Amino acid sequence: MTRLRDALGDLAEQAPRVDLAEAAIAGHLRRRRTGRMVAALATATALAVAGAVVTLPWQSTVSPVAAEGAKKVPDLPATAVGPLRYAIRTPCGGKPDHDCSTSEWRVVTRSGRTYRLPNAPSYLPQALAAPVAISRDGGMLAYYDPREGAHVVHDLDRGTRTVSRLRLGEDRVGIGSLLFVSDDGRYLAFDPREGGKEPGMVIDVRTGATVAVPGKYEPVGVKDGVVSLVRYLKTDLWLMPVTGGGKPVRFDGVFIMFSEPAPDGRTVAAVRHPDHLRMKLTLLDAKTGRTLRALPVRGLPDGRGAVTATGPWRGSGEIDITYSDVTGTRTYAVDVRSGRARLLERYPGKRSSVTLPGHAEIG
Repeated sequence: MTRLRDALGDLAEQAPRVDLAEAAIAGHLRRRRTGRMVAALATATALAVAGAVVTLPWQSTVSPVAAEGAKKVPDLPATAVGPLRYAIRTPCGGKPDHDCSTSEWRVVTRSGRTYRLPNAPSYLPQALAAPVAISRDGGMLAYYDPREGAHVVHDLDRGTRTVSRLRLGEDRVGIGSLLFVSDDGRYLAFDPREGGKEPGMVIDVRTGATVAVPGKYEPVGVKDGVVSLVRYLKTDLWLMPVTGGGKPVRFDGVFIMFSEPAPDGRTVAAVRHPDHLRMKLTLLDAKTGRTLRALPVRGLPDGRGAVTATGPWRGSGEIDITYSDVTGTRTYAVDVRSGRARLLERYPGKRSSVTLPGHAEIG
């Protein structure tokens, strides 16, 4: 989400950050534009102004994933393992050199089993980090495999592995690239370099055919044959069919963290900047650009946290949100009529990066 991070970084720099949530979000939003180290220093500076104490990424932190490193974690097998709950990037090494050569992606299934992804690099030489993608239903896993020179899609329910017919050089996976995979595993939405002008693409894994995405747009999800594309600041949402077409819709205001469309095909949830600090969602009509209503979210933890992602939908009356603070990441289901949130799951670790089904990396 670098275009989002850049846009909010510019807005945030116009006013002092005076609490932990604002500082954390500002650092999070610009981390891939400036690099993880530089962003960590900026966040640490903002936190120091706020009178807080922070552990920098190159300082050793102990998480459940890091602690598990002493145990043997099996590789993802070429057999059915069932849908995934999340993927997690293990931390880089500690000081003095912040060595990321031992960092790796792992996935956790709904049944609680953990597997390594030996063919999905956590970091690539030309990129700060390499993404993985999990489909909305948890049944598909996608990543770039340098050995194949292409993206690979695992069907977790069947245990099959499909290599994309479109070959891409490793240098195409740039800083903070984005990746989303459809529930049937056929389509990938790929942004090669967040914040850059290089066009993204929708890839048909079976045929290798592509549909170009203008560089000013960023994918935020794939659902029911439609890719959601966002242009930030002048906030446009383009619900583009995977085969191309459609046109963007302009919203009145600066919105971030767009969800996929609801079951009605047109209602989306988003967050009006800076309502991520006020625990408030906005429901929008993606066909007309009309604001339907603001929705204060009730039942989130008290303190200096923030909403960091929206979606997927649970039927027409409930939507998931992701909430992050210094203690970690949690997901909640929010009733879109009452705004009441109920806790779904907590994710391990404070410094590792988590990818949830239907989302880009939360981290």
